[in-house]
Amino acid sequence: MKFVIVGAGALGSILAAHLARAGTQVALVARGRRADQIEAQGVRLTGIAEFGAQVPVIRPGGAPIDADVVILCVKTFDTEAALAPLRFSGSPIALSLQNGVLKNEELARHFGAGQVLGAAASISGELLADGATRFTMNERLPIGEPGGPRSPRAEAVAGALKDAGIAAVAVDGIDTVEWTKYTAFVPLFAAALLMRQETWRNLADPQASIAIARLMRETAALAVASGVQIDDQGGLPVASIAAASPEEGAAIVRKVGESMRIRAPQHRVSALQDLLRGGRVEADAILGHAVRLGRRLNVHTPTIETCYQFCAALGDPREQ
Repeated sequence: MKFVIVGAGALGSILAAHLARAGTQVALVARGRRADQIEAQGVRLTGIAEFGAQVPVIRPGGAPIDADVVILCVKTFDTEAALAPLRFSGSPIALSLQNGVLKNEELARHFGAGQVLGAAASISGELLADGATRFTMNERLPIGEPGGPRSPRAEAVAGALKDAGIAAVAVDGIDTVEWTKYTAFVPLFAAALLMRQETWRNLADPQASIAIARLMRETAALAVASGVQIDDQGGLPVASIAAASPEEGAAIVRKVGESMRIRAPQHRVSALQDLLRGGRVEADAILGHAVRLGRRLNVHTPTIETCYQFCAALGDPREQ
């Protein structure tokens, strides 16, 4: 099985390094300075895994790419620019590890709906200034068929990643998994940009935890209105938090924050990493989508909308 990973940031680097170390055929699509770094130094991991691996680099705009599996690891706003110059020689399976719930529709436009697998990564890291990647969390990477049960191809992709050391698993009901992650990510995203500190600190804060619980309740309501059931899988029991009062939900949030302080104290949401290094943030794709969906489905989302107005005001630092 030949893997091609589009995007050589933290997550793409983590996957590529693990697959290469395991002897799986893998290449990274990268450009500019990052492509030069990988060609010269390989991919280097630090943190919860400490090793380096040589990974071939594919620069966009070249010959057709031979791949069985394409994994998209760029930001949502870079999807079109990342995929447009790439040509594939066959019909690869495609999955996106982006945040949000629009990603599968975007992949379907490029690869065909029948070639898309759903995925929701609770895996994270941070690309450091020297080109190394700090690997901070390897909790779960569910993979499955949108709108259907697990399949042999989902089992094969998840199995290759699991054998390489990534916490991947093939699952039924990937739509529930993706919406459950989105319900957890909306408040983590907003808190990260507005408070600018490690994730556990945001969760454990007495005041922030109440806002986080409210954000989860509103996002869970969007899931229900969209015909998707959420559950408690993953690090944050979002279904339980959404069903509780804001105060009771906040108590659960704070408990998770204390647990995260022990198991992943350095974890920072990728959006905060982008903001601190002067990059663009995904406020429109994450919070803006929720606001627009709420209006379309007649679901009241006042907390999400307020957070979106603040986070959208950050804009693109490169334009300021």
